[in-house]
Parts: sequence; C-alpha cells; structure tokens
Amino acid sequence: MNSLKWADARRVRGLRARACTTVGVALSSLLFSQSGVAASVPWTPSVTARSAIEVLVDDGGLALTVSQWPLPRDAVQKALDALPAELPPALADARALVQAELRAQQSARIGLTLRQRQDALSGFGDDATPGSSLQLRSGELDGPHLAMQLGGRLDPVGDDGRPRATARLDDSAVAVDAFGWQAQVWAHRSWWGTGWQSALPLSNNPPAFDGIGLQRAVASRSESPWLSWLGPWDLDFFLARSEGEPVTVLGSDALISGLRMTFKPASNLELGITRMVQFGGRGHPESFGSFARAVVGANANANSPQEVGLDSGNGLAGYDARLRCPGTFRCAVYGQLIGEDDRKHLPFKFLDLLGTELWSADGVTRLYFELAEVGCRVDWKGSTLAHCAYRNGGYIDGYTASNRWIGASAGPDARMYTLGWIDSEWDSSVRLDFGRTGAYIGKFSDGAQSAFGHVWGLSARRSWHLGSIRVTPEFDWNRVVESAHTRVESRFGLEMSMPLDDLGRLSPGQFAARLSATGEGSTTTRLLTAAALIGGASLFDRAGNSYAYDHRREPALKILRDTGNMLPFAEFGLAGAAWMAHHGSADGDVALASVEAGLTSVALAEAIKQGVDRTRPSEGRGPTDFGHGKRSDSSFPSIHSALAWSVLTPVAQRYDAPWLYGVAALTNVARVTGRRHWVSDTVAGAVLGYVVGDWFGKRADAAAQGPATTLVLVPHGAVMSMAFR
Repeated sequence: MNSLKWADARRVRGLRARACTTVGVALSSLLFSQSGVAASVPWTPSVTARSAIEVLVDDGGLALTVSQWPLPRDAVQKALDALPAELPPALADARALVQAELRAQQSARIGLTLRQRQDALSGFGDDATPGSSLQLRSGELDGPHLAMQLGGRLDPVGDDGRPRATARLDDSAVAVDAFGWQAQVWAHRSWWGTGWQSALPLSNNPPAFDGIGLQRAVASRSESPWLSWLGPWDLDFFLARSEGEPVTVLGSDALISGLRMTFKPASNLELGITRMVQFGGRGHPESFGSFARAVVGANANANSPQEVGLDSGNGLAGYDARLRCPGTFRCAVYGQLIGEDDRKHLPFKFLDLLGTELWSADGVTRLYFELAEVGCRVDWKGSTLAHCAYRNGGYIDGYTASNRWIGASAGPDARMYTLGWIDSEWDSSVRLDFGRTGAYIGKFSDGAQSAFGHVWGLSARRSWHLGSIRVTPEFDWNRVVESAHTRVESRFGLEMSMPLDDLGRLSPGQFAARLSATGEGSTTTRLLTAAALIGGASLFDRAGNSYAYDHRREPALKILRDTGNMLPFAEFGLAGAAWMAHHGSADGDVALASVEAGLTSVALAEAIKQGVDRTRPSEGRGPTDFGHGKRSDSSFPSIHSALAWSVLTPVAQRYDAPWLYGVAALTNVARVTGRRHWVSDTVAGAVLGYVVGDWFGKRADAAAQGPATTLVLVPHGAVMSMAFR
C-alpha cells in the first residue's frame, strides 16, 4: 500500500511539474513575444475614424481589435501597413481617413472649446466634460525605445462647478517598450466596450485619469504557438487615482485599477474580458495586499455599515462580444455583460448592453441601435435591482471620478435606447436617446436616488475642415420628466483646433529660431521672445499649482516627479562620461559643449535667483510673492530645468533628435507637480537652458573649423579654455 501511495505521489508531482513547465512556457511566450516593435503614444480615433476602422476590420480583414481604446498608435499603423497596397475604393477611402488622423497625432495642435455648462449624455468620441476649455498638445516625440507626448487642458470652472481655473495633463504620455510591451505613464480617457453610446466599465464620461500601466505594443496575432489561436489581441493594465470628491467622504480619492483583454479567435468574432477595481482611498488601506484582496473580490462590495470595515473594495468584471453577420450582410451584433458583484468567484448582478449596427457598401454611413441597462440583473426574467449599479457602501460617492460616473454616462438604474447615425464623408454624427434615468446624467449628486424619470436626448456633431483648421459645431438637448417636474436643457458648443505650426510667428519653431544664436533676430529680439514666453507661462501659475496640489497622491505623477528630478543630473553625468570617452573627436566636442552649457546655465540661474527671490509654491503665498525666504532658495528660475535643457540642446541639435526636448520637458513637469516651482519658473529655466545650450552647441560646430577660446561660468567662478584641432 505504501509503495502505491509513493507511486501516486510521484505521478502527482510529475503532473505538477509538467503543468508548471507548460504555464511557464506560455507566460514566457506571452511576455517576450514581438520583441521588434517600438513604443508609441496611446491613440483614440474620432467617431468617423472608428467607423472607418470597423469597415476595414469587417470588410478588409484588418488585424485589429475595435472594442478597446486607446491603442498604441504604432499598433494601428502596423495593422494598416499589413493591408494590401491596392484596395477597393471604399476600403481605400477608409484607410486614408484613418491614416490622416494618425498623421495628425504626430503634429502639435492647439484647440479651443466654447460650450455651456449643462450636462449631456455623452458617447464615444465626445468631450464629456461640460463647459469651455483650452487644449494644447505637442506632437509625438519618438526616441530609441521611447515615445512621448506632452499635453494640457485648462478649464475655467472646477469639478465642483465653482469658477476656478482647473488644469489637467490631458493627452500626455510617456511610453517605454521592451519585449513587445510598453510601460506607460499617461493622462487620457478610455473606452472599454463594444458600444457607441455606452461603455459599462470604463468610458470617456469622467475627466482624463492620470495613470500608470502596461499594454501590449502591437495588436497583431502572436508569434507564439501557445497564443496564436487568440488572433489579433491586446492586453491593457492600469492604475490611477480618482479625484474631485470631498476629502472627508468615506472612500474619497480612491485608487482605480483596470485590466482588459480583447482578442479575435475568428475573423468575424471579437471577445473581451474586463476587470475593474476601486480600492483604497479615505478609510481604506492602500497596500499590495489590499489590492490583491480587491482583485479576487474578498469581502468586496459592502452594502451595510457592518460590512464596510471588512470591505476590500468595489469591483466590476464581465465579458463582451462583437460578431459580424455572415456572408455579404453588412451588419454586426454586439453586447456587454458587466457584473457589479460576484458569486462563486464569477461575475453576478449584471449590467447589460446589447446593440446592432449596419453600414453602407461604400463604408461611408453607419447606423446603430443600442440598449444599455445600467441596473443589477439577478436573472433574465425579472426587473433589475435599484440602487445597486455603480454604488458601494464603502465608497459613498459611488463608482465616480471628479463626481462623474466612470462607466455609462446615463448613470446607475438607467435604461437607455439609442439610435445613432454616422457619416464619414460629412464627418458628422447624430444620436437620439430615449428611455429612463435613475440618477443625474453624467454626474453623481447627493440627491441622485430621487432623480428617476423618463428621458429624451438629441446629440448632433458636424465637422468642417478649413485648410488645416477643424471646426465642429455641436448641439445637445435633454428632456427629463420626473414625478414632480420636467427638466429641459439645451447646450450649444463649438470646437476648434489647428496645428501649432500654422500659427506663424507664434509657432514653437519660430520661437526657437528667435532664441537661437544663429537666428535672424537681435539680442533685443531674443530678450523680448524670452519675456513673452515667461509672461505667457505666468498666466498658468495658479492653475498649475492647483493641479499639483489636487493630484499630489497620483501614482503616475509620483513616477514623473521622481524621474524628472533625477534626469538633469543623469544627463549631465552622461555628457561628462561621453566627453572623457570621446575626447578629441567631433562627438567629444558635442559632449563638452553640453558640460560647459550645464555649468554655465547653473551659474546664471543661481545669479538670477539672488536678484529675484521669489517664494516657492509650497509656501502658500501665491505666485506674486517675493522676498520672504533665502535668496539662494528662490523659486525663479528652476535650476533643474535650466540644467536639463542646456545639457540636451547641443545633442538634440547636432544629431537631429527633437525627442530630447521632450525628455527635458519632463523635468519641467516634475518641478511643477512637485510644487517646487511655478510654471513660469520652469519655462524661464528652459529658456535659459536652451539659449545657453544653443550657444555652446553652435560654438562646438565652429570649433571644427579651427582653434576656439571659451569662457565658461561656473558657480562661484569662471573657467577659460582653448581647444585646438
């Protein structure tokens, strides 16, 4: 008997070993496949571009998933590149439309939205935040294994509705690639779902999250035999912190984590799996253990005061699918089931969405009909449970960020029917919504549980392209009939955007040329240009500091602060090492120019600090306060920014690497978000560093022609040197 037990144990151990080997091989294939791809910034298409992508997927065989946005820009580009060069006219037009938007992503743009403050039902592609705003975004800057984009948004009204300049880092991203994956720090909105009007777990209704994450860098079929059956697939994980709730509310400033996988095991079928977790925040522990308990759903979704103390978090999980009709029928059906709770470790109490869409033979027009029921369904016969969806006893404000629903904009307990029309030739869309709402549209309110009513809504968009300028008038109308009264709201808006390079003398390239030592402008012109840049930046001092204070606990900004603060010294050290390694060569001259520029800019910045003596933001005295601290600790200008820009400018100019300016700008972001400097302090440091670095870089170019004498300012002294060739 003992020998039989011993043999059985050996067989069990052998089975476990083979199972572990199989899992290990599969994980290795998952993590280390597609090693030849490059990092790229996240990209979300417009409504018409998404429609065009779906035409290419359904009728042209494009190897891409369509129910998870954003995707890395390069993932979409590689999928387009894999299509045949010659396509039927309808597919060729769809590809051209998407290509045009991808190219626009690579250029710097400025945008202005003029809009009333009323809320409206938002769908895919809408800017859901009410009110006017100013947006600014750089182009994509690509370096070795690195891609970045810097963006910002300024709203004149805060999340609480009070007049207050509110800044955000919308459309900013830093991505680093390795083994076919990219680690990311970003600020953007997401859309996780198959629908056009609603995405139940994560939509564009709240403001952009500031998140960190990991995402597959391509969406093509895996090269691994273990995973090739998935077809085109993508996996995205992120961690961010919600904002905007009063700090005294239980569960305020909670962490939000999401994991989503989409894949196409058949050419006409796309499947998706989603897991969302809301954990931490006021009154809840924040640790890896609490995160793990929230992910597995241990004691999650408290519904009574007794359960709140044991609650690990609020979780949602579920599935979705999109199936193209067979043959030549140009249609598809799609659906999404998201469990608000779990039973036996599987999603339970489902929020559900079901829709169908049809498109024309030329791919220009798309018509869809969609039903979203944002209530907890226990079975498929009875009605949904009220006061369940997006609510949790441990998180008083519910499943929200900045007091806005993270999921469907209709809010909890809603049943919404949507009939939509999209025309890519006219670049327009019209959407008719009707049904029932159980909360205030778009946002959380203390009186949300008494906001039941029947709702009708109309939304219309039409874009015109006037040269490089895009102008989009918009109209939204809602009518909500409640038991006591009827609310009717209309909202008109106008969105405008254009490339920064089309601003003429106000374009970034023109500013750089006027600051350059070889530019056409005089010293007076350079001084006036510097003053204009610093003065313009000072308009954003208060908004930038408010943003830094409100987001001080963001995981993404902590990484940016730590990285940006370290970069100038690492750059200076690398420049010194490069000079010693390549002394006497052209590369060594560039490295020496970076070292000299760094020392000079630090010395000049220290001298300016002594004269200005500006108070730092962390002192709480405002941006116009001077003379209340040690002069050596003056906020103006930023030495870190001056050092970063001065060291990198000669290298960026010699080797035509503009992405290095993006690396330098990370230091500006770090100093502002750490509340060590005002925005204008970092711009002054950047201007000083660029001017000094440009001068030394041009001197290094001239040194190649013969001997050159240099006077370098250093802290507490000066150094004169002569270089011979």
